[in-house]
Amino acid sequence: MPSVPFRSAGLPIPGRLIPGLAMLLLVWGVSDPAFAQTPFAVSNIGQRTNTDDARMVARGGWGMAVADSLNPGFKNLASLYSLRHLVLKFTGYGDNIESQDTRGERMNSRVLVPDVRVAGPVIKDRLALTAGFVVNRSSEYHTLIDTTWAEVWGDSIVGNEQFDRIGNRFKVPLGGALKILPWLAVSGAVNIEAGSLKGTVSNFFTNPSNASGPFYQTNVKETNDEFHGTSQTWGVLLNPFSWFQAGASWTPAHKLEVDRKVTHFGVSQKSLSSYTMEMPDEYMAGIQLRPFGRWRLGADAQFQEFSKFTGPEEWMADMEDEYTLSAGMEIMQGRARRGGLSNLPLRLGASFKRWAYRVGGEVVDEKTVSIGTGFPFRQNLGELDLAVSYSRIGDLEQNGLESEVWRLTITVTGLERWW
Repeated sequence: MPSVPFRSAGLPIPGRLIPGLAMLLLVWGVSDPAFAQTPFAVSNIGQRTNTDDARMVARGGWGMAVADSLNPGFKNLASLYSLRHLVLKFTGYGDNIESQDTRGERMNSRVLVPDVRVAGPVIKDRLALTAGFVVNRSSEYHTLIDTTWAEVWGDSIVGNEQFDRIGNRFKVPLGGALKILPWLAVSGAVNIEAGSLKGTVSNFFTNPSNASGPFYQTNVKETNDEFHGTSQTWGVLLNPFSWFQAGASWTPAHKLEVDRKVTHFGVSQKSLSSYTMEMPDEYMAGIQLRPFGRWRLGADAQFQEFSKFTGPEEWMADMEDEYTLSAGMEIMQGRARRGGLSNLPLRLGASFKRWAYRVGGEVVDEKTVSIGTGFPFRQNLGELDLAVSYSRIGDLEQNGLESEVWRLTITVTGLERWW
């Protein structure tokens, strides 16, 4: 769909987890009718969804080199080898978005639950298995533009054009982690890839009206794409020293088959077709340093060569190599007697992302700063993590669009002993 300019039966859950999980279920309950996101996501393959948990978001996004059995991360599945409990993890976030172009400003908001994970140990401190549901690309946008068409049968046609685009691409990762040496763990996962995308363009004629002039019938073109395929992700975690860890992952290039149905309402036409999208290799790597005490420092990098993407011609012309750089710090949870708030973790970070496609003929850059903390449950059987971040996406002069995004990210992690 071309871009259009915009105008103004489960795991046993202990009782102490119920309040936190209830809050996440409330977030989930309102996440389906997501209203809109930044207009940069209105075209091409859609916006890359942030699937990092709130702990990672708060410290800038890094987490590839972290192995924490009490607050496990799923960015690098190799880190799960150290699990000693069953773990259930929900992440959700709410966005408040202010966007502008040369015509004016627009305020959007939305709520999304992009990441749900479960994992459990098979052999304690050695082997774990995991599954999940991850939304990795998202497009939700609605706009209405006043339009005047050329002279038709002597009439000056006035009306508006409505554009709607909504859909997600998601994956279901099924994998495991294994420690093969005291300082080396590996992981592998098969990802079931699926999703759908619907784009609708509607022309409404208000003058002349259907009642007073020639019969001008509203026409609607609806395009539905259904995605399906599989991919694999391989990971490694190195822990050679107590003060230094490193991690990396690789998702090889893979194909997604797309079934497309185009329907024209009003003139009753329908067509079916299919095409293939080939997604390029994706590489991720990161490090963690433990300089002293409760302090942790880290950095991650991600790269995907979308200049090698193949798919619809109108998308390929604007593809750009995507990469992300993130860095930050964390002061871990303290255990001082009567330490109060000073025992809470503190996280700070920043990141830079180059989007996978150009808008207005220029690259799209996203810059983010973030801060957050966490509240452990009793006996350390889980945690509620919070992060607040601010992002600036694009540049009004270069891209013709610019967005500012305030985001609140919430993650609930529940642990359950099972032996």
